[in-house]
Amino acid sequence: MKQQWIHRMAIGAAALLVCSLGAFAQAPPPPGDPGPHGPRHGGGPMEFGRFEMGLIGKTVAGAPYSAQIVTQHTQTLGDGTHVSVQSSGAVYRDSAGRVRREMSLPGLGMLTGSDSAPRAVFISDPVAGYHYVLHADSQSADRMPLPPAFNGKEHFRQRDNDQVVKESLGTQMIEGVQAEGTRITKTIPVGAIGNDKPIQIVTERWYSPDLQVVVLFKHSDPRFGESSMRLTNISRTQPAASLFAVPSNYTVNDMPPPPAFGRRGGAAPPKE
Repeated sequence: MKQQWIHRMAIGAAALLVCSLGAFAQAPPPPGDPGPHGPRHGGGPMEFGRFEMGLIGKTVAGAPYSAQIVTQHTQTLGDGTHVSVQSSGAVYRDSAGRVRREMSLPGLGMLTGSDSAPRAVFISDPVAGYHYVLHADSQSADRMPLPPAFNGKEHFRQRDNDQVVKESLGTQMIEGVQAEGTRITKTIPVGAIGNDKPIQIVTERWYSPDLQVVVLFKHSDPRFGESSMRLTNISRTQPAASLFAVPSNYTVNDMPPPPAFGRRGGAAPPKE
């Protein structure tokens, strides 16, 4: 029972982390810094959320698809130790804009006492106005009102003395869809964070205007290593309706949205 509770809390925490960086990948490439958090979380839930639409954001209707997601994070520690973490997931979106995400969370294995990475399933239903976190072990689902749409502005702040260069990489076909590439290079000047040499952070982002999702994301930061994430096996067909419904044998528990997502003085109400 204790292990099940820890597993539930870990998945819940992952949901909040992904929500907190939600719509980064659903919006067109930003003009400035790709974000202060960076891929220091090693391909975990925050990385997943930044890459693939997150759990909140605008509803994309009329563009159904499904795909696999492959992520990798590599880092070399100060003593020369190489760390490599891989994870995988899947995403499904129907023509009404409902989205289901299945993801492995390798960073949470130690919290649950398991040698294998926990799997998480999230469903965002903008038609009903709810977000669900499914718990297969307890056959239950946490339901919370969808928060207001994320405007993306607060994640792109940067220091006044940071040097940012943005360049277009043109277009190319990735996994059968046309994507527009952008490279953002941010240089932290000497002394800004106690550094004796400039620190260069490079983000490469390939965005599909047709699907309105990022299909390839790369990030390199000498402080935290390199991350790469990619949509694979993209299918443009309508996913099965059952993927976006809570199984009939699940118990549904109503949960309040995280305070940061609600309106001032209270949470955003669900849609009628």
